[in-house]
Amino acid sequence: MATYIISEAKPKLGALVKQASAGKTIYLLNGKDMVALVPARPTHDLTPNLDGPEVNRRLAASERTPSAPWTRGDAARLAKQVLKTKPVQ
Repeated sequence: MATYIISEAKPKLGALVKQASAGKTIYLLNGKDMVALVPARPTHDLTPNLDGPEVNRRLAASERTPSAPWTRGDAARLAKQVLKTKPVQ
């Protein structure tokens, strides 16, 4: 177990992450706040090929979600929908 303040950890963050991945618990302090760097494993399989068609398809799909950046006219369409909706009583 090792503990570092943020200013100590910044220049060697990559090495600290490698140590945490190897199973060593690393604590980081920022004033009164403390966090731990611990190994984490994804709950799903990661695709090693980041240039593949599946990644591109997922990126394109994410652009069509409600969290995608707004485009020209989105606010006006949303305002019209709200104005058409009858208030709930």
